[in-house]
Amino acid sequence: MQTSVHEDYLEWILENRIESLEEDTLEFLSHKFNRNMDTVRNDLKHLENTGDITVGPGTAVRLTEQGQKTAKCILKKHKVLECFFTEMLGMDQNTASQQACRMEHEASDDTISRLNQYLSRPRRCKQACNRVCGPQCDLKSLSSYNEKETVCVALIRGPRRMGRLNDMGVIPGEEITIQRKLSNGSLVVTIKGSDIAISPEIAASVLVEPIE
Repeated sequence: MQTSVHEDYLEWILENRIESLEEDTLEFLSHKFNRNMDTVRNDLKHLENTGDITVGPGTAVRLTEQGQKTAKCILKKHKVLECFFTEMLGMDQNTASQQACRMEHEASDDTISRLNQYLSRPRRCKQACNRVCGPQCDLKSLSSYNEKETVCVALIRGPRRMGRLNDMGVIPGEEITIQRKLSNGSLVVTIKGSDIAISPEIAASVLVEPIE
């Protein structure tokens, strides 16, 4: 069994608080990991042989101290990666979770620790921005601000818009000055010295904070 699959089993047992390997649980594991029932049973036997789980009496199952340590480590990596993908890269929850599943087994403990510290610390949008924003900061969309206000991009919602916004220079840490608000909800803004028009949908997906 691959190390990644081994770890996925332990992570799943921990996160879902599995205490019994009933037939429906085995069927779910078969579907989840795309492995037949006999393979799933062999996999669980392997986990028992490696000292990561204990099985019995009957269908009872529990993680050993060793298994819990591994499962908690993998689960933490998944959560940190998923948080980074959603909060910093603007991915939707499902895509972020899928990417985290692929990367959690290869990411080093040091990488995860550094990402976690980065996500937890207060953020300053840019050297020119005087506002320090922590995790509890109440961000508003670009369309919420008034004409002639200058704001700092904090987060982009919606991965499908990331490429176009990057091309326009709308990236986290960049300053935007709202020049005009049009009757249809569109905005004319100044970014890096250039005036561009932004649709209402795009403006709503750009979360910003004011510069004090």
